[in-house]
Amino acid sequence: MQRQSGDVWASKSGASIAETQKKIIDLLNLDADTFAASSMILQGDAGNFTKRPAGQRKAILAQILQLDQYETLQEKARAKASEANIALERIKVQMSALNKRLAGRDSIEGDKLLAETQLLTLGNNIQKTETMLQEAQVELADLQARINQADELAQRATVLRQELTTKTTERDRQQQRLNDAEFILNQEQAVLAAVTEHEGLRDGITALKVKKDQQNAIFEEASRLKNELTTVTTSLDKTIAEIQKLEINISDRPRLEASKTDYDTAVNRLTECQKEHEEDQRLYGVVKDCRDQLLRAEDRYLSEEKVYKQKIESLEAKTAMLADANCVNIESAQCRFLVDAVNAKGELVTTNENYNLWKVAADKEIVDLQATLKIAETKRTEYKTSVNLNPLEPHELQEKIDQLKPDVDLLAKLAAMVPLLDNLRVQRIDTETRQIDINTRLEDMRNQYRSLSDGLKELPGKEKRVTELQPLVLLKDRLPAAREAKDSATRTLENLTTELNGLTNQITTLEQEHTLLLGNADTLRQEAQDKVNGLRTTIDTYRTEQTILTAKLGGIQAKLDALEADALQYQTLLVEMAPLAKKLARWQTLTKAFGRDGIQALILENAVPELERIANDILGLMSGGKNYLRFETQKELKSRSGMAETLDIIVGDWAGERIYETYSGGEQLRIDFAIRFALAEMLARRAGARVDWLTIDEGFGSQSDEFLPMVIEAVQSVANRFGMVLVISHVKAVQEAFGERIEFHPATEEGTAAEVKVA
Repeated sequence: MQRQSGDVWASKSGASIAETQKKIIDLLNLDADTFAASSMILQGDAGNFTKRPAGQRKAILAQILQLDQYETLQEKARAKASEANIALERIKVQMSALNKRLAGRDSIEGDKLLAETQLLTLGNNIQKTETMLQEAQVELADLQARINQADELAQRATVLRQELTTKTTERDRQQQRLNDAEFILNQEQAVLAAVTEHEGLRDGITALKVKKDQQNAIFEEASRLKNELTTVTTSLDKTIAEIQKLEINISDRPRLEASKTDYDTAVNRLTECQKEHEEDQRLYGVVKDCRDQLLRAEDRYLSEEKVYKQKIESLEAKTAMLADANCVNIESAQCRFLVDAVNAKGELVTTNENYNLWKVAADKEIVDLQATLKIAETKRTEYKTSVNLNPLEPHELQEKIDQLKPDVDLLAKLAAMVPLLDNLRVQRIDTETRQIDINTRLEDMRNQYRSLSDGLKELPGKEKRVTELQPLVLLKDRLPAAREAKDSATRTLENLTTELNGLTNQITTLEQEHTLLLGNADTLRQEAQDKVNGLRTTIDTYRTEQTILTAKLGGIQAKLDALEADALQYQTLLVEMAPLAKKLARWQTLTKAFGRDGIQALILENAVPELERIANDILGLMSGGKNYLRFETQKELKSRSGMAETLDIIVGDWAGERIYETYSGGEQLRIDFAIRFALAEMLARRAGARVDWLTIDEGFGSQSDEFLPMVIEAVQSVANRFGMVLVISHVKAVQEAFGERIEFHPATEEGTAAEVKVA
């Protein structure tokens, strides 16, 4: 936005689009919607208000007067009132809760006094019980000292008993040692005889084991030969089977040669069939190409025909507009739509001629392609008949070739089978000779094995006797040690017997001293311990009660402190309630004022008479004083008693009053203009600004020759209310009624450029 100062233009734009928009509104004292509604009557928009049902006009008038802003203000006031009410109710709820808590304050203070008295009594009881506990602990300590001294004597006796047990165990060990030595020495003669017999048996067993090793070697070799015999037998069976197979194949030569002849015939015929099918496929390709060309031509035919028909329909629709136009001279009309319709009428004739020429050529092309396709299909059919083409013959020939192929391959191998058969027969003789040799060797080994088995029958008995003599043989080396152990054990046993007698006497003396010292100290100690435990339990009980009472007293004090805070909060809430109640009352008043029965109703009641007065001034100019109008804002309900909100337009003339809807189109247009001009002027006045610009787009074509001059005169008569009036129309009389004109001529299809004339 810029402002001229002399010859210089100075920028008045803001830092942003929104800021610049605000400056423009402040300058004009109008927003964009109010400016457009006040200064522009667009084509078909003159009756936007009057053509609506009567029940909607009042709402539209309220919208034009921007009364919806009061609904927004009412919602905001209602929200504020709700917020104030919620805050007030929240305070009431808090105060109610505080009252309930403060009601028990006296009872809690009584509980505090009782708890303090009980704590004082418990303190005195704890002090007395602790004195009694100290006296009982001294008595228990004296008894414990006597018991500790007796325990020391018992520990010394226990050590001596352990030593007595150790020496007793050693005495028993030495006695067993003596018994073992005497047992060995008592068998000395039997041991020496067993050693002599053992040495004789050992020499005989050694000789027999040599024979046993020979027998094992023969057994292993025989096992190896058996495995070799199995391998040779398997090889011989395989060779015999191959010889039999070769002899059968060689004897089948005549049948194989016949199969070879059939195989060659089938291969040659398969080659001829493949050539015949290749030729058939070539002819099929020609047919397919012809069919594809025909399909493409048909698709192209349909597509181009659709384009022609769509263009013809479009041109016919434009031409039809000429019949519906109310223009007096269509041929010289300057309206862009009518000019386009006139041009379409001429183009329709040319397009129909082009369509007929194209259709003849396209039909001929399709007929020619159909004939070509028929020739190609006939040629293929004649070829298939001439060669007697069978689609299954190649498959049948291939199956026959696959069946004969193994016989043909076998016939080719027969030449090499004769020397192979001779070799296999020689191999069979060698294998049979090897089989006989292995069987002979195995029989010799069986005889040797039986001979060695007869001499080895005594070996198990001798080995068993050697095992029985082994314990006595082992005792021979222990005889010298047994003599020495007997002498040593005898001396040790004499010393241990003396030491055991001394330990027994010491233990008896200590047990007597322990019994004399301990007496009934255990019983007395238990009684003293029970007394100490009872006093400690009593003190613990007192202290537990003391802790509970202390915690209870702390809780009571905390409740009293909380109640004190609640009392302060209650007073604070009382202070907060007064301004909130005033604020709620104010917002509720504003909510009612911004409603439909408040400010909005007052504005509408003042606006309707003003609108009626201005509209009658303008309508009187347009109709030569023949017409006037008035608005009815309420009417009686038919279904029940009461009044309904409405905005009926009542128009009067020399014959009486009628509603707006009963007038003709031209008469309605004058009424539309009168009310529309009145709305524009009233909006400008209420915005506190002067609107110097008025635009009227079309709307004159429906006026008769009688009333058209009156409408033009009415527009001219209101022109002095504006700084500039811009009228847009294709009606010649309207154009000539104004001294200053801007004529626009659009470009034509003949190549004439668009031009603008200012007259």
